[in-house]
Amino acid sequence: MPTPKSSPSRPDGDSPGRANQKSRTRQALIEAAVALRDEGHNPTVAQVAERAMVSRATAYRYFPSPEALISETAADRDMQPLERIWRPGDDPVKGIGLAADALNTLLIGDEIGLHVMERSFMTVWLENESHETPLRPGRRMSYIEPIVDSLKDVLSPGACKRLKQALSIVMGTEALIAVRDIGGASIEESLDAAAWAARALVRQALAEEEL
Repeated sequence: MPTPKSSPSRPDGDSPGRANQKSRTRQALIEAAVALRDEGHNPTVAQVAERAMVSRATAYRYFPSPEALISETAADRDMQPLERIWRPGDDPVKGIGLAADALNTLLIGDEIGLHVMERSFMTVWLENESHETPLRPGRRMSYIEPIVDSLKDVLSPGACKRLKQALSIVMGTEALIAVRDIGGASIEESLDAAAWAARALVRQALAEEEL
């Protein structure tokens, strides 16, 4: 009797279904935390787990500390919809600069929370035995993807993918920590540099496509 073939393993260790389940669990925890905060509470991870109807152990895998949870939910709640900044048909170069500035301004408004969030992401990864790609909220992509996708008639699929990846480097927690802690930039300089870099990346992608 032939030996059944084993299915190929995924590099990130997760099937699409499992990844989707993790995303739903994280979102349920975030929504529970936001609801508790709106009710006037300063919730613990255990209280959020109870409201989201997941185990405490599961909640702590996503959010190792109350500070990490509160910092992330604050950013999630206060992030403005992209349509307030940019709409299809608007200039994508200008739009990505505005999007970068909006996201980074929100994050850097609480610089302690910014570092707490990043520590939380790293703790989740380090404590995961498989060291799989960490499941992160990816708020920046809700700004990046629609703007880059508006260029799909101009840029090749490969160029769009690369541009999204490049833009993820200059928007978000890691970008701000790098420019502040390593680049020595002031808050104003940090925001200006990130928005400039985002615009430059879009301009470069468009210029390369014209060659």
